[in-house]
Amino acid sequence: MAGFRVALGIGVATMLALALLGLFPLAVVAGAVLVPVVTLLYLVDVDVYEGEPLLVIVLTLAWGMGSGVLVGILGRSWASPGAALLGGSRTHLALVRGVALPLIGLSLALTGPLLLLARPRYNDVLDGATFGATSGAAMAGAAVLTQASPMFSAGLRPLGDVAAWVIRVLELGVILPVLSMAAVGMAAAPFWLRWRAPVHDRTALGLLGQPWAGLLAAALLVVGAALEQSYLHPASVISLVILAILAAAALLYLRQIIHVGLLEEAAELPIGPAIICPNCGARTQHHSFCANCGVALRALPKARPASPEAPSS
Repeated sequence: MAGFRVALGIGVATMLALALLGLFPLAVVAGAVLVPVVTLLYLVDVDVYEGEPLLVIVLTLAWGMGSGVLVGILGRSWASPGAALLGGSRTHLALVRGVALPLIGLSLALTGPLLLLARPRYNDVLDGATFGATSGAAMAGAAVLTQASPMFSAGLRPLGDVAAWVIRVLELGVILPVLSMAAVGMAAAPFWLRWRAPVHDRTALGLLGQPWAGLLAAALLVVGAALEQSYLHPASVISLVILAILAAAALLYLRQIIHVGLLEEAAELPIGPAIICPNCGARTQHHSFCANCGVALRALPKARPASPEAPSS
């Protein structure tokens, strides 16, 4: 897990350095690919594909990228590139850009993961959350790249206030992809909870565990973020803070969904022999969670499986 944190930190530092140097287009590109690339590396490392890597990649990552391209094209057709990147103005397009466009993006990004719901092997809430989150992150990155592409015609150092660009790069490269990732994940997971989870687990998330409620919450999240960033406090510290709060709240709920998914998987596993936890190095029973540090053993990279306890000499 430390490796992924380091990768994310290096990516954010690179984005900020490019923005501070005035290389705003390159900073936007770096930001657009950061979260999707880190997400893809994580998925490969933990091996969620269950023997069908091509199908899962196409219907999560590639589908999300295609959805983002379409959303970006629509965004460019409904507003100028400069206005779309730096906040825009209060116009009659508020309803379209602040409501219609984010809802279209959410619907498109969710459709790909839902196609995997029909596959019997993907039968855990954790699968739904993972597939949705991957598609959401890819959509956000592709939408930014598509919408920002005309900016390169102004050269690598376009005019603009450095502080405003630094804020916008953080929004585009970190906060909005994370928010999109969490929103699509929290919209997808209830479908698995409703139609794939054991009956006794279907109330584990309360009202938001219902598909319609998860969709409504995700829709309110993306619409609220779109309206805020475009029309209330564009490219400002206030905007950055509000979006960060929304993303943090969405991540906390996504974490609760993941917790339910891990408990669901734990109920499917028999307790095995003692092993050495690959996270803390302590002795624990081979099951879903380490009895010492509490880490989810099923969530650790399968390329580095928990090793059997060495026999005593």
